[in-house]
Amino acid sequence: MPSLLAGARFFSIILLTLFCALLHRLAAARGARRQVAHFWFCAMNFFTGLRPQVSGHIHRGNGVLYAANHVSYLDILAIGGLLDAVFVAKQEIAGWPLIGRAGSMGECVFVSRKPADVHREAMMIRRRLEEGRNVILFPEGTTGCGTDLLPFKSALLAALDGIPQARVQPVSITYPDLERGGVDTSLAWFGDMALLPHLWLVLKRGFSPARLRFHPVLNAADFSDRKLLAAACQSRIASGMSLNLDEAAEENALQPETLMAPQPALPAG
Repeated sequence: MPSLLAGARFFSIILLTLFCALLHRLAAARGARRQVAHFWFCAMNFFTGLRPQVSGHIHRGNGVLYAANHVSYLDILAIGGLLDAVFVAKQEIAGWPLIGRAGSMGECVFVSRKPADVHREAMMIRRRLEEGRNVILFPEGTTGCGTDLLPFKSALLAALDGIPQARVQPVSITYPDLERGGVDTSLAWFGDMALLPHLWLVLKRGFSPARLRFHPVLNAADFSDRKLLAAACQSRIASGMSLNLDEAAEENALQPETLMAPQPALPAG
């Protein structure tokens, strides 16, 4: 049955992506294209079994930079269904199946993070912010196992330089293990893991909870340089990851055992 479920979901995802890509191409107005992208993200959450749970207040202004930790491609689905924003993603993603198409629909800013390109890429992000678009940035620059944060890279925060009242909202993303407690590291996608085999295992699960904690907004002007701003984001995101796990454990303890549906674990690493 898990394989049958995964097959049905995978087929639905392919049809969904092709359908939305066609709608996106036909849509004349930018607003309509953004609605198509938002529909894709929400539908992908449904078909992958991802269940985002939100804590804190989402700041929904214009020109907001959301800074989040990065665990998996699932982060993109979880946060993309909640925010009207463009992602900053590594250049290689543009050629990936499904995710690359979604990136194009979502008007991603693709970056190489090479030192020679950092200034140009920061200016690309800045133009989006100045246009009033919100931007989602993963300051770690890559995915990790979900238990700890990788060092935050501050270079692309140069996009905020010179923007009056530039605002940054840190976001903590955590995938709790409802059976064993702690972080469900099997949902992390990092290192040299292949995308499609990992996605197949995700699709075989009944559901996968994701907790997203939105922290109070930071004013970039309150920090003397972008490294201090990056450190402030990292500190808040780290504490939020712990709070996410504590809340998940408390809520799980209140659930009657008869209502808890065990989820098959993905092989770690």
